[in-house]
Parts: sequence; structure tokens; C-alpha cells
Amino acid sequence: MNEVPSERPRGASARAVAVAGVAVVVIGVIARQARSGASGNWSTRTRVVTSTNNQACHVSQTSPAVMEGRYDIRRGTAAYAPITGAIGALAVPAIILLFTVQPKPTVQHAPFIALAAGLLIVAMIASFTGAIGMAAIGAELDPTANLVPATLFLAIPVVVSIVTVLGAFEVLASIYLPASKTLFALIAAAAGISGVFFMAFAIGDCWQLGPTSDSERDRWLPTQWIQTKAQAYRWAQLVTLASIVPAASGMVIRIAGAGATPSSSSVDWLVGSALVLVLVGGFWGIFRTEHPLDGIQKGLRPYEAFGTTLAVSFYILFLMITLP
Repeated sequence: MNEVPSERPRGASARAVAVAGVAVVVIGVIARQARSGASGNWSTRTRVVTSTNNQACHVSQTSPAVMEGRYDIRRGTAAYAPITGAIGALAVPAIILLFTVQPKPTVQHAPFIALAAGLLIVAMIASFTGAIGMAAIGAELDPTANLVPATLFLAIPVVVSIVTVLGAFEVLASIYLPASKTLFALIAAAAGISGVFFMAFAIGDCWQLGPTSDSERDRWLPTQWIQTKAQAYRWAQLVTLASIVPAASGMVIRIAGAGATPSSSSVDWLVGSALVLVLVGGFWGIFRTEHPLDGIQKGLRPYEAFGTTLAVSFYILFLMITLP
């Protein structure tokens, strides 16, 4: 005898319309901020302007003596802060919808609902943490050397927020669209790899930050890990290649069909590890913005460049193995 499917709550249609409206508004805010952020990044390049008496002067007054090819990381992070916060706003209606629409009443799917809700809640916390940290970097007045490592640490919650939101969608797809769950998992991993790439991209500009006084900079620069533009670009490429390996391995494992079915314990580990990663990255990034008491600026270090990007990449690997 065929079972009659349960009727959805009366308010489900109204809630769906409300969620769709919130999503449209948030997407509009994201698009507007993305346009303003792109124009801000373009305007921060240092250009040389030739005056009527054929003398050149720099537009930027606080930048080192660099003729061209310079970006201001402070303005970039300040523009990305509202975009990062909007990710958390997108997670809120998804959480509400998840708890109001009745799932399939099966024991097998109970851990799935808990996993989806946990990932969305972590995404909300991560996006707000990253947005506040990026706004703090945008408030810096001087291009100090600690801004790049601080940005790398604060980028951890940003990337985790994106990956966990898409991971929650994969969990829901495993319930309602089981044939497409692998596709959703690969989308989450691809988004994480792109986030790791943009994290490593910040290394390319760390060479130009630091003391603005020529005499002080000449004494300070030989003590730093990266001293030239060529070294910065080379290490940015190496960090990118090394960091995408774990995440790419997770995609291969997912395509091969290997993995584990989520249980109550694995859900706790997956959500808990994401939360720990977000809090450690956010707090460490804020601490990294502190100005040294002895006046000696501390630039980017190798373990900071590799540690931040690899931490995110290994979490993506863990996610690909444990997602349903």
C-alpha cells in the first residue's frame, strides 16, 4: 500500500518567498560592494603623473618609492569586509528554512540535518569574524609589515564560511537530490581552492610593506623572509601549489566514491574542527595586527604563509571525506 506524502506546513510557501526576497536583497548588496571594491583596488595602484614642468610625483604619499605595480591591502580588505559579512546574512535564512521545513522522518537522515545546521551556523560565525577583522585592517593608517600575515589569518574564517555554506548545500542535496550530491561536493571544494588561491595571492605584495624611512628600511629589510618583488611572486606561486594539493586530493577521493557516512560523532568533529579553525584564525589575525612595542616591524614568516593556506586546504580534504 502506497504511503501518502505528508503535507507541508501552510506557511512553507510564505517562508520560501520571504527567504527568496532576503536572498535577492543580499545578492544585490554583494554585487554593489564587489563593484566598489574592484574600483577601489584599481584606484590604489600607484601611478606616476607628469606635471607641466616635466616633473613626476606620486599620487600616494604614504607608499614607498615604487614607480608602479603597487596595491594597498588596507583598502582592499576594507572593501571586502561587507561582502564577507553578507555571507553570514545568507546563512541566516537558510538556517531558518532548515528548521521550519520538515525533513524526511528517517533515522538515517537525522545526522544529515544536524550537520547541515551546524555548518551553516559555523559559516555565520566565520563570516562575521572575518568581516570584523578585515574592517580592523582597513582602519590601519600606516602600511606596516604585519598587515599581510594578519590578512592571511583573517582570511581563514572567510574561506571557511564559503566552504561550509556550500558544504551544507551538499548535505541537503544528499537528502533531496542524492544523484547530484557529488556535484555539490566538488563545487564546495572548488570554492575552497579558489579561496586558498586568493589567500596566497596576498603574499605577492608583502615585499613593499614595512618602514617608510629609507634608512630604517635598509636596515630592516635584510632581516625579513621576503625582500624583493621577485621573491614575493615566486613564494606566492609555491605556496599556492603546495596548498591546493590536499584540497585537490579530496576532490579526487570524492570522484572515486570513497568516503564515510556521517554519524553523530563525525558530525561533531566536522563542525567542531571548523569552529576551532575559525576562532583560531580570527583571534590570531587580530593579535597579528598589534603594533610592536620595540618599534621593529615583524613581516610575513614562512610558517604563517604555509600554515594558514594549508590549514584551510586540509579542512577541505576532511570535508570531502566526511560529507555524505
